[in-house]
Amino acid sequence: MKKKYFYYSFMVSVVVFVSALFISCGSGPGDTDIGTTAAIKIEYLEFNPYYDYPAVVDPWPIPADGFSSIQIKVTLTDGSGEPVYVLTPVTFSTNLGHFPGGATSYSVETIDNSGIVYLHLIAGTTPGVAFFTCSSNNVTQAGYVNFIDWQGVNILGETAAITLTANPTSIPPDGISSTTITATLTDYIGEPVTTGTYVTFFTDSGKFPNNSTTYTMQTPDEDGIVSVSLIAGTGGSKANVCAYSNGVSQCIAVEYTRVE
Repeated sequence: MKKKYFYYSFMVSVVVFVSALFISCGSGPGDTDIGTTAAIKIEYLEFNPYYDYPAVVDPWPIPADGFSSIQIKVTLTDGSGEPVYVLTPVTFSTNLGHFPGGATSYSVETIDNSGIVYLHLIAGTTPGVAFFTCSSNNVTQAGYVNFIDWQGVNILGETAAITLTANPTSIPPDGISSTTITATLTDYIGEPVTTGTYVTFFTDSGKFPNNSTTYTMQTPDEDGIVSVSLIAGTGGSKANVCAYSNGVSQCIAVEYTRVE
């Protein structure tokens, strides 16, 4: 009887020891996300001459001259909101412009315990809206930068400015709800553009009536105003929508409001 009791006591001790070993090594339930990318935050940086450090700003248009660039700051955090582990891989891709080395995709790794990586998106020579994505551990976040053609905009009747509005400004991310995006196009003296002026809409979330993330149309009359419906996506916190015409771009964010 004593031998049997001793055997059971020994086995219980072994099980407890092995369980503790696995837990301490991070194999226990709920520990697998520690240090692994769960969220990505994208910010744009501009050098501040007054304080001698880069300031976080909204994305601003840059010339489509083949060399101008904007610096992007990406912060990766795990499920508990802490920075990811050192050497966490991050992949960028863009539909316009390029990253260092001339590629439209670029991979880097976090170099310290801050979970932060920096990268420059360099303009090509084609004007338009560059939608770029940042991915790590199956988590993806999107951003955008406007590449502007500064030449040829000072012509009467040609697009020199775009005013963009959304009505309503927030919709549920249910794949069904929609908002009306309206673009008002004016020339360099503030007059409406010529009838028949082309304008292309882009979005990084949701779709337009043609079931695509891009939609091209022409101004129907002398008011220089065009409208298109944006149908909500089913994920994320917002949809960035941009309008492009004659080398001029303007963007607006439509917030996703979840209905409980």
